[in-house]
Formats: sequence, C-alpha cells, structure tokens
Amino acid sequence: MQTVRQLLDSKPTRALVYVTPDSTVFQALQVMAENDIGAVLVMESGDIVGIFSERDYARRIVLQAAPRPGPRCATS
Repeated sequence: MQTVRQLLDSKPTRALVYVTPDSTVFQALQVMAENDIGAVLVMESGDIVGIFSERDYARRIVLQAAPRPGPRCATS
C-alpha cells in the first residue's frame, strides 16, 4: 500500500498552498481551483489554524442558501 509520503512525492509541486482567516470564501475557492486541489490550509502567523474544503463550501454555504422544503399539501 502506498504511503502518504509517496503520494505527496508524486505531486508536481511541494509548495504549501494556504489562505489566511481573513481570506474570503471566494478567494479560497479560487486558490483551490488554481492549484487543482479540494482543500486549502488556513494559516495565521505561520501556524495552521484550520482547513477549508469544497465539502465545507457545499455543506455550509450552498445548503444554507438553498430554499428549505416546507410541508407538502396533497390535493385531489
């Protein structure tokens, strides 16, 4: 089975890709798109303070904006 190190070594770049806590969600999504990645580290003063992923965006941002299904009324 492949190790995490082997997987990382096979990537074209070893550069650390991150945003800051003050970055907008749009900026974080742009960074992910530009680097063809599904998650980005959130760093402040050289420390990792979080991670933001496409899943976070889909679950928290998109679903919050979606209309909530209400009760359904059957008609005959």
